[in-house]
Amino acid sequence: MTASALKSSSTTHLNTNTRRVLPIEEALRWCIRDELPKRRHDDGFLSSGGDPVHPMWAGGLFTKVDNWNREPGMPLALGDPDPDALLIEDELMQLSREIRHAEDGTGKHPLDLTGYEIGYGLGPSVRVDPIIAKVRGDVVDRIIVLVRREAVAWLLTCAKKGGRPDHGGPAQCEGMRGTRGQVTLWHSVSTPAGTGPDGEPWFITYDQKTTPASGGRYRKGTFCKLHWFRDIDSVAEDRARYAVWHAALVLLALRLKGKTTLVIGPPAAPATPWISDPTPPTVLQSLLPANDPGPAPLRMAPLRPLPRPVSPVRKIDPATYPIAA
Repeated sequence: MTASALKSSSTTHLNTNTRRVLPIEEALRWCIRDELPKRRHDDGFLSSGGDPVHPMWAGGLFTKVDNWNREPGMPLALGDPDPDALLIEDELMQLSREIRHAEDGTGKHPLDLTGYEIGYGLGPSVRVDPIIAKVRGDVVDRIIVLVRREAVAWLLTCAKKGGRPDHGGPAQCEGMRGTRGQVTLWHSVSTPAGTGPDGEPWFITYDQKTTPASGGRYRKGTFCKLHWFRDIDSVAEDRARYAVWHAALVLLALRLKGKTTLVIGPPAAPATPWISDPTPPTVLQSLLPANDPGPAPLRMAPLRPLPRPVSPVRKIDPATYPIAA
């Protein structure tokens, strides 16, 4: 839905009973892209740009050009922003202040991400391995702390672009290959290294390259080292960014309920697409050699023509043949 699909015009401030039903994403997009740039003296939220995503912006490395966010003459041509857009801007600024106070330790963080299960499928469960599960949980918590400060900046970015944060896909890896392009196989080897003070033998264990014992068979303990070009920390960061964006939308929709002439609904985007999306295929194309032409075409034997039946020999008697007679 674009601004042209909205029934009422924003150039007047007349009270109307028309109530426009919009998901919070569409309402935020309408506010950021279509209404707030109409302001003549833009000293509000858009002029500040919100909380910068990149630290170089936060450090003041870059400067903004005058009238960078609107075309010349646009405010005079379209009038003032809609009052509903100004209310949405106030809520965005309030959310930004609350996040800043939470980062300073003077307030409670308004965004709660406990129900988003960011660490889903990124490690063993507590019942399988509680130690590794605890370590992974601590890593996810640190990632959430780093990403939550960017909530308002991602709201503005996605509203301007009209999209959602990319939550990424599953972790991706491939087997480490040698100089000839073949997957390298390894085998753990233990060598005696004396005994300890209590007489217990000590061993030195290291990984040694190995080859298959025979065609299609491997020694016990043979393994392949993996090269992760998208590890689970990157997956958790993308999920945390999406969860922060979605949680901020839910909070804005609750705070704006009943305050505007718009009927603002909950987010249309799913809360946890990494759980609701179908399971990706397990076979990776990268496991195939680069020069693999694929399966050989099937060869079929040519069809031989069927033998024709032999016609019976016809014998003509000249005495009974009409022409001969």
